[in-house]
Amino acid sequence: MVNVPCPLLQEIYQTKRVHDAAGSPVELADEISSAYAEALYRTVLARKPATVLEVGMAYGLSSLAIARGLRDAGGTGKLISIDPGQTNSYKRIGRLNVERAGYGHNHELIEQLDFIALPMLLGRGQKIDLAYIDGWHTFDYCLLDFFYCDKLLNPGGVVAFNDTRFQAVHKVIAFVKTHRHYKEIDVGLPINYRGRNALVTGARWLTGRPIQDRYFEKLEEWEPPWNFYAQF
Repeated sequence: MVNVPCPLLQEIYQTKRVHDAAGSPVELADEISSAYAEALYRTVLARKPATVLEVGMAYGLSSLAIARGLRDAGGTGKLISIDPGQTNSYKRIGRLNVERAGYGHNHELIEQLDFIALPMLLGRGQKIDLAYIDGWHTFDYCLLDFFYCDKLLNPGGVVAFNDTRFQAVHKVIAFVKTHRHYKEIDVGLPINYRGRNALVTGARWLTGRPIQDRYFEKLEEWEPPWNFYAQF
């Protein structure tokens, strides 16, 4: 059972089901692991962010972990979730779960594509203290998510990446490490190179591509010179 004090989240992980607005069960899919939910909860609880942004919501498991952390950290923090498929693909169950758990008053759902929603947040002057990127996992979309999250993120804030087993996400992390001033931080997740077979596992180990969620702290507000480029 997930070690997050949210009864609904614990029930979902135990039963592997969520429920739609009519109460009908839906088999769980597209969920983050319980270990990643726990890491999110611990990070929110430790850092007490005023505002958290997640790109990708699905059935709301990451949302519940974050929202519970915000409540236990003082109850004043806000969660913003970007998910263009929340209604059409997930029957709005993610938002329903946040409401069912009692966290709806501190939650904003934006049902827009990331390349529309993120510039909108920047344009309204939004600042954030933690970002969890779990959207579309091609290089261009993931890099776009980081690009805007970096502009929204306060110095000292944290950005985290899910699904780092994908080469595109790993490439974006390489960009973060070479083109911005961030440092990777330990949130209690063991380093994991596991692949579908021994060859994949060995290749990940040799190339330094662990697959656990990875967290990075923003050291300062910095952008490189206009003509800067580094191999990544």
